[in-house]
Amino acid sequence: MALSSERLFDSLGHFGRFQACVYFASVFQAMSCGIHYLASVFMAVTPNFVCGFPGNVSSVLFHNSSASSIEDIWTLWTSTENYVVVQLGNGEIWELDQCSRSKREVSLDLAYEYKGNKSVFPCSDGFLYDDTKWKSTVVTQWDLVCDREWLAKLIQPMFMLGVLIGAVIFGDIADRLGRQRVIWFTSAGQFVFGIAVAFTFDYYSFVIVRFLLAMVSSGYLVVAFVYVTEFVGIKARTWASMHVHAFFAMGIMIVALVGFLVRTWWVYQIFLSIATIPFVLCCWMLPETPFWLLSEERYEDAQKVIDTMARWNKVSTPCKVSELCSVQQDDPASSRMGDDDTSSAKKHNILDLFCNWQIARRTITVWLIWFTGSLGYYVFSLSSVSLGGNEYLNLFLIGAVELPCYIIACVAMDKLGRRNTLIPFLILSALICVLIMFIPQDFNILIILANMAGKFSIGVAFGLIYLYTAELYPTIVRSLAVGSGSMMCRVGSVVAPFCVYLRSVWIFMPLVGTCLLWLCILEMASPKVAVVGAGVIGLSTALCITETCPSCSVTVLSDQFSPNTTSDVAAGMLIPHTYPDTPIHRQKQWFKETFTYLFAISNSAEASEAGIHLVSGWQIFKSTPKEELPFWSDIVLGFRPMSETELQKFPQHRFGQAFTTLKCDCPPYLLWLEKRLKATGTQMYTRKVADLWELHSEYDIVVNCTGIGAQQLVGDKQLFPVRGQVLKVYAPWVKQFIRDGDGLTYIYPGIHKVTLGGTREKGIWSLSPDAYTTRDIFDRCCSLEPSLQAAQDIKVKVGLRPSRQCVRLQTEVLSQGGVKLPVVHNYGHGAGGFSVHRGTAKEAAHLVEVCISALQGSSSRAKL
Repeated sequence: MALSSERLFDSLGHFGRFQACVYFASVFQAMSCGIHYLASVFMAVTPNFVCGFPGNVSSVLFHNSSASSIEDIWTLWTSTENYVVVQLGNGEIWELDQCSRSKREVSLDLAYEYKGNKSVFPCSDGFLYDDTKWKSTVVTQWDLVCDREWLAKLIQPMFMLGVLIGAVIFGDIADRLGRQRVIWFTSAGQFVFGIAVAFTFDYYSFVIVRFLLAMVSSGYLVVAFVYVTEFVGIKARTWASMHVHAFFAMGIMIVALVGFLVRTWWVYQIFLSIATIPFVLCCWMLPETPFWLLSEERYEDAQKVIDTMARWNKVSTPCKVSELCSVQQDDPASSRMGDDDTSSAKKHNILDLFCNWQIARRTITVWLIWFTGSLGYYVFSLSSVSLGGNEYLNLFLIGAVELPCYIIACVAMDKLGRRNTLIPFLILSALICVLIMFIPQDFNILIILANMAGKFSIGVAFGLIYLYTAELYPTIVRSLAVGSGSMMCRVGSVVAPFCVYLRSVWIFMPLVGTCLLWLCILEMASPKVAVVGAGVIGLSTALCITETCPSCSVTVLSDQFSPNTTSDVAAGMLIPHTYPDTPIHRQKQWFKETFTYLFAISNSAEASEAGIHLVSGWQIFKSTPKEELPFWSDIVLGFRPMSETELQKFPQHRFGQAFTTLKCDCPPYLLWLEKRLKATGTQMYTRKVADLWELHSEYDIVVNCTGIGAQQLVGDKQLFPVRGQVLKVYAPWVKQFIRDGDGLTYIYPGIHKVTLGGTREKGIWSLSPDAYTTRDIFDRCCSLEPSLQAAQDIKVKVGLRPSRQCVRLQTEVLSQGGVKLPVVHNYGHGAGGFSVHRGTAKEAAHLVEVCISALQGSSSRAKL
């Protein structure tokens, strides 16, 4: 509902007082998600420990230090390979390791080193834990050490598995039952399950309740993200959606603060769970989003929400639901792009993300970014407490460093675009991963700073990919792409705890894996190209770009698509128009490439769908032309002078040329081009572009195919309109074309209709049919073909040909504030646009290829 949403927010405000209240109330609870996601870093800490001993201890020996109790030696403990020697009240001497204990056979002398015989026993009397930092953790409560250590290591992965499942389940439920109900349930669930975790009676109940807590936490985060974006207008949506992550980061900071103040795990869990209780008490006041209500045809409820928004935002005349619905129904792009999924017979599945190499490559890239973004995010976060120094401060800083990163990301996206923001931060995160591997382990401060820098760079990339994914795919598979990417994100979060545990094998192993994946992503990055204009020139140029530069991501932007373009009015006859200021050899090459391309289509099974067929006929002159052989005579088929017998059909004309050329019914051809573009993964959006520079933050290269619109868009004073009025009539008996040499009168038979023309009114902007001109065209054509008097179903069409002395086919570099935007212009084809559209499109695609080479630094091969 892109158009209706813009209409609503243009009426009510993109981020008024109502949206601000809803937004901050919703994202406040996102803090609880950050809290519960990272709570285990302190709750499941494994302190120093040794095996318990049978009896009362009288003395303790650790290396050269002795003490009266085992609690006194924890400050001296340095390695898991250490052991403690204790002497019991009955004189027995025991060596206590972490997972076993040994009784010395000879107990005469209390010494740390012992060479005699020992009897080894299991830790049947439990374990002794260092409680100087934590009075109690889940590890100490249920002895999750030694042969039960794997249970402790499953705590965080099982939570992340719940996150994965919750995102899938609650995302679907929110589409079925509404965002409001899911927000109520999941926010209440976070509080209830959060408190319940503190009162679990064993490990298994603890894991199960935390699994449920993970599901509702993930469900809330996913639905809240959708919820706030449906209430915020497009002008504030980037900032609003990115800063949902900022509140998640604040939750991480709260974990560090509560962990520092509370050292008993179940009390710690209770404090974390009640941190967001204010939202639980007021979440029932949040309304349902108007767009979900409209999708469910609950129009009265939607109008009530809109009226409430209007009162809060002090808007006197709110938008009406009936207006939104009419905009949605009238949107031609909706049916084109498949927005109305219920009307589509085809059900899309995951295989549609691999329908061709370009889409498959894009999908793999996006999945890798989602996976490694989540992996890196949680690896940096979970491992921060084991970097040395104060673990509480480390975690607090890891959360705090995210707050400025989202501000910088939003500013960079506005200035540089999505891709130009994403790629540098991916590179930076990869370099930091490499850097950390070469920092000596005793340089704790330097390691912590590098870890924070890595979290900062990965936070930008991870936050950006949410928005970027939605813009990379056609509408028909966009939700599927975002959903599958989110799934890969959850897989990364499940794997992340295991990567942290790999530090016990090699401390740099998780960073190596993350670094390698970043490098794979950088290798697969592709430039983004926007083609502005959706006539035959724009669509053909976009198609040629996808063929010439298959690694590109191409998007077509236009305020009008077929059947509302100038190209829909064109006669579609392949008879070239001469451009005075363009060399003939260049025009001939354009026409030859166009004719060859369309001739191949006419000989294929797609000819009927594309509306292309061969047609023979005559071009007639009242006097012999200066050039009896036009430059294109050897390209069309069977070119020859007309015979005297043939000329008798046209008594007012003295010379003629007979040949066979190609005729195209333009509306089906435009739809055929759109179909081809969709198959390559090209996106098409209905959008009015007022200034090419407004695209610099979203695209690397812009191709201007706006036709007559270029006069205003780029201020081209050499461009002028030539008004053309034609008739479309039903006359199936007319099989041969007739064209007067002056080009003003012509009869072009198509597959279904015959086009009668025409006019060439230079400098006239009117698109209204003129009744006198209609009569004049019909009379002129009937004078050439009297049988047209019986023509039926006469329809009048008017279009403005974008004319110049020569086609503008060149590269220009726009620049503002040191930022450059390459622009390829391809417009000004006038009356001969269809005859050269493929040739000029191929040349424009080559210019785009040159721009891409320059952007990638290949200045030795190509320069702008």
